Amino acid sequence: MAVQIAAQAVAGSAQLVLNRDASPADLADAVASPGGTTIRGMLAMQAAGFQNAVVAGLDATIAMDKGE
Repeated sequence: MAVQIAAQAVAGSAQLVLNRDASPADLADAVASPGGTTIRGMLAMQAAGFQNAVVAGLDATIAMDKGE
């Protein structure tokens, strides 16, 4: 059930980014109330290096695509 919930959250977020003229950060700000559960989760992922891991993964994919 947790996998389904996480997958739906990611799919819904992706659709919002694709269908609106807003950045992911803008959308996060729109749904994360100060001190709420969403922002607590986002801050925990940030502290664990989530953003850096995503960027490193994308960089590796791009490098592989370029034959590096």
